[in-house]
Amino acid sequence: MVKAEVKKTISGCEIDFIEEKLRVSVERLDAHSDGRITGILRMYIGKNKQTEPPFSFNFSSAQTRKQLTNNLNEKYPEWQWLEIIDFIINTVQRLITQGEPSTIIKPTTTEIKHPGYFVEPVIMKSVPNVIYGDKGSKKTTLSLCLLGLIALGIDDSQLELAGQKGNVALLDWENNAALTDYTLSRLVKGGTLPYFELPYLRCVQPLADDMDRIGKFLQENKVDLVMIDSLGKAAGSDRFDSAGKNSALKYFQALSEFNITSLSIGQNAKNEEGKKSIYGSTYYTYYSRNIFSARNSKENLGGDEETCALIHEESNFSKKYPPIGFRLTYTDTTISIVHSEANLSQYYDRVSQAKALLEYLKHGAKSTRDIAQELEVTDNRARVLLSQLKKRGKVLNLGAGEWGLTSDVNEVNF
Repeated sequence: MVKAEVKKTISGCEIDFIEEKLRVSVERLDAHSDGRITGILRMYIGKNKQTEPPFSFNFSSAQTRKQLTNNLNEKYPEWQWLEIIDFIINTVQRLITQGEPSTIIKPTTTEIKHPGYFVEPVIMKSVPNVIYGDKGSKKTTLSLCLLGLIALGIDDSQLELAGQKGNVALLDWENNAALTDYTLSRLVKGGTLPYFELPYLRCVQPLADDMDRIGKFLQENKVDLVMIDSLGKAAGSDRFDSAGKNSALKYFQALSEFNITSLSIGQNAKNEEGKKSIYGSTYYTYYSRNIFSARNSKENLGGDEETCALIHEESNFSKKYPPIGFRLTYTDTTISIVHSEANLSQYYDRVSQAKALLEYLKHGAKSTRDIAQELEVTDNRARVLLSQLKKRGKVLNLGAGEWGLTSDVNEVNF
């Protein structure tokens, strides 16, 4: 009977057959819905570690098992390949099916601990975070700033955000190192951030298909938080169909294997009602746990100065936070970003003014005039919005010209 040492890796395992001087690497393991288990096999054979070309292997197929055994018996007849291949197959099947050990959850009413934040409230620890938005909404630039706050552990910045110190890195499917260096250098020269060094890896294959290389990069840099730009390309599909669904599921499964905090940059979609969401499969929204949208102010007129904001859209483990505003000033060699007060009405188009109104009423009863001023609309437009929401049972007239909520705005769908 053959004996071997087994070591689990990010996307599979390594098996060392010591007596045979054979090392087998199993990568990209995938359990399919039809029962198949597939992966990539790499073999390093003999004292000289002769390398066989990597090949796809179906660990559930008797025919594939027989064919591989016969081929290896012809090339290396001195070993018991049937036993070796069976050991590999059994190891892989056990690895796929064993899952994690069970545990006992013991709720406590004392010392309840929130997961915490790297940057409150934008990057929550231990969960998939997402910032999504239209092209040009500054989502990548702002995300690089967040990485800087964390890398340096800055607790007092002109962005009025604080970073808890941690090791950060960037996985980039969108740009290249030179373009990222250009943006980061402008942020440093513009005084937005002090100097810091950012571990960077250019990626082409989907995350789930490149886990070993990416996992090694993350481990070598002891990464606590990884930024992924962008979500659709990293997943391998931004489609809405079943292929997009499968890509999304593989993406989040791969993220969970890394066991670190992630910040994914997504594109923006808009449905028929005008509601914006993460572009692609609805699973991108479903499996993300803390979601912000990046929006440009409607008042931006171009030039060298703009305002934008991060709007808290979804969270599984916290309240919804108020919008976080920024003012950006550009030159060819600098980017300066400072905190700026954010009014929701600056960032929502007309179909979303109702959401801004309901958000405003969360702070207490308001008059029609106060609502009009907050939304920066006419009194008549404010009355129309209030009438529409009253018919939907979302607000009520409290008398004396004031309006209030009938339900929490977080429960309202738009």
